[in-house]
Amino acid sequence: MLRSFTSSAASRLRTTRLNTGVSSSTTVTRAFSRSNVASHARVRTTNAASTTALGLASRSLATRPLTIRRALATITDIKAATATYPKTNPEFTTNPILNWHTFPDFAAIKAEHVVPAIEVLTKQIEATFQERSKRMTPTWEGTMGLTQDLEDDLERASGVISHFSRVKDSPEFRKAVEAIQPMIVAISLKMGQSLELYDALVKLVDNKETWNALDKEQKRIVQKAIQGMRLSGVAFGLPGEGNAEKQKRFNEIQGKLAQLSLTFSNNLQDETKAFTKVITDRKELEGCPESLMQAMAKNAQARGHGDGNAETGPWAVTLDYPTYIPFMMNCKNRDLREHAYRAMVTRASKGEKNNEPVIDEILSLRQEEAGLLDFSSYGALSLSKKMASDVGTAKDILDRLYEATLPAAKKELAELTEFAKDHLSHPTPLCPWDTPFVEEEYRKDRFKYSADQISEFFPYPRVMDTLFEVARDSFGVDVSEMSVEDQSNAGLTTWNKDVKIYQIKDDASKKVLAYFYGDFYSRSEEKLSGAWMDVCVTRMKDPISGAVRVPIAYLVCNQPPPLSGAESLMKFQDVTTMFHEFGHGLQHMLTTVDYPQASGIKGVEWDFVEVASQFMENFAYEDKWLSRMAKHHKTGEPMPQDMKETVKKSKQCLAGMAMLRQLHFAMLDLELHTQYKPNSGETIFDVNRRQAKKTALVTPIAEDRFLCGFGHIFGGGYAAGYYSYKFSELYSADAYAAFEEQGANVEGRKRIGRKYRDTVLAYGGATDPKEVWKEFRGRDGVEVDALLRHSGLLSSP
Repeated sequence: MLRSFTSSAASRLRTTRLNTGVSSSTTVTRAFSRSNVASHARVRTTNAASTTALGLASRSLATRPLTIRRALATITDIKAATATYPKTNPEFTTNPILNWHTFPDFAAIKAEHVVPAIEVLTKQIEATFQERSKRMTPTWEGTMGLTQDLEDDLERASGVISHFSRVKDSPEFRKAVEAIQPMIVAISLKMGQSLELYDALVKLVDNKETWNALDKEQKRIVQKAIQGMRLSGVAFGLPGEGNAEKQKRFNEIQGKLAQLSLTFSNNLQDETKAFTKVITDRKELEGCPESLMQAMAKNAQARGHGDGNAETGPWAVTLDYPTYIPFMMNCKNRDLREHAYRAMVTRASKGEKNNEPVIDEILSLRQEEAGLLDFSSYGALSLSKKMASDVGTAKDILDRLYEATLPAAKKELAELTEFAKDHLSHPTPLCPWDTPFVEEEYRKDRFKYSADQISEFFPYPRVMDTLFEVARDSFGVDVSEMSVEDQSNAGLTTWNKDVKIYQIKDDASKKVLAYFYGDFYSRSEEKLSGAWMDVCVTRMKDPISGAVRVPIAYLVCNQPPPLSGAESLMKFQDVTTMFHEFGHGLQHMLTTVDYPQASGIKGVEWDFVEVASQFMENFAYEDKWLSRMAKHHKTGEPMPQDMKETVKKSKQCLAGMAMLRQLHFAMLDLELHTQYKPNSGETIFDVNRRQAKKTALVTPIAEDRFLCGFGHIFGGGYAAGYYSYKFSELYSADAYAAFEEQGANVEGRKRIGRKYRDTVLAYGGATDPKEVWKEFRGRDGVEVDALLRHSGLLSSP
């Protein structure tokens, strides 16, 4: 399954980055690179150990009843913020997309608010930026200080819209998003191509006295800002090297790419929703566990078939992941599996929703964009701002992993084929719709237990409690859910009744560090598939008052919702996904960087940003945490020891085939963005088939059009960057090895956990990841063998 800390579907607001600072590594569905100081706050301290910043009001505290302000004060210890530039238009005080400081009023947001909010905001930002451009100077305050509040306001407003479009999709909201795309692209380019700002930044670097007066974090931000502006086309306007025609064309490309990305995403989501296979004969669904039968009965009911009765049906097979994946793993009906599989790999490849021409145009425009910026390919452009730095380095990593993985993957497929023939009397060679089913049967035979049986020991509440215990034990932070009463008293709202709000405190000082929203259940009718973490508010320190605004995140998953009043049961894959996204959240929320341009995940190189998430997954396999987490949802009995061993070994079971699949995606992505030439006679599907001869041991069907659903690279931020998953995993495995080296030394593990918090989680994008790594691990470079060993592809030393 394609998984990122974003939705596996694509961007709602794909725009050019502002590029006046460090490039972003927020979710691939986010449009902007940074947030900055939008408002100042006064800090009220209730005790010496508890000082938080920038209030938790979704609207100005000054407009709230006194009782509400008191309720908020007990939670946040904060007073209201004040704007840094005039906001006289009534939209700033009446539109819920604009009128909030820290927590948006989600219950008040409607589609009709989107266009007026962005129209007013972009006009105000443009006018203010134009006025400030006249007084920019080669100092920190005269450059970054003059753009922080503008960028913060733009990110916060667009971020709310982007988030809402992914969790509350509707035709009205889509239409509004399409309308604001040109406005956001235009203001992004205006700021990213500002000659006044660029000139001031370059002079700041060239002046030794002013440059040396900056701290280390500021220097990195400025250097990244200059790089980002050059990649935004600022050079097209420079005296002596400018080119007005190239600038015009470059800007046209940015606008068109934004529109195409949105079209790709909408087509994919519509086609995913459109497929429904209604089954009326229960015998056709032999092998499907009861939980899946219940989910499919609810699917059918939601689509106007039956009353949701899992015993009598009917049942609906759909392409949303909480249904599709367990269906493919468990259904014995091979013809039905084939039908669903073909629907999945041909989504958005025909008729009005055909993404093939969209992809061809995206690839053509990206290549043209790269050429305008004097890069040999879009891949070279993309890698120039990543940790790997060039295409050759990324390919070398993938090739090394491929060589280490291929023998194991071939052996695994041979074992699966033999098992299918001898134990299941299953036709061979295996087809793509066979492998998920045969793999699950193989696991059950080898380890005795099915994924559904194991899920009975992972009720959602206990998993969350254990996850928070891991955070407290390893990183010294306390995570607690805000009560409904506290939320109500504070006037905090959410977009769905199942969404929770959590608070994070330092376990020692009890100081509030962050908050996050948790939206964990699938809602296929309005919510995108996949799992992701995104930014609601970025940490930043007010340069005048010294107040620190705490960060807030969105954590979104798509596990099956509770049925018939029972607790939601989590497949172990859902468990590791939750740990994964929480890892992203911790990097955003535990940052100590005060500059919003590089706070949290902001500015972290794209191929290092998955380290924190993949690192967290390892804890889900530890015996200590498994023992606390895995209790039967009805009896409370602990998970049997042999089942625990099954869970722990599952990470290495068929790991070669799993890694080869990810390498296929990564290599294909680089090939499309470095070598492929649209309209040359070879199609994107030809490229996929050519790559599959090397990396796909089970031959894809001739009609395979999975690229039309590859949202990561055509609707998200992973273009020429999908390799980042494996690149980051090298570091995450080596980072976790630091814990393993402590063995049973409890204090040693806590010391390593604190060091990890104080480096990888704390430094954000304000420190070069190579320096972060050296400080945490005590050495340069990464041990590739750690990943291979964790995957069972290398014997332990």
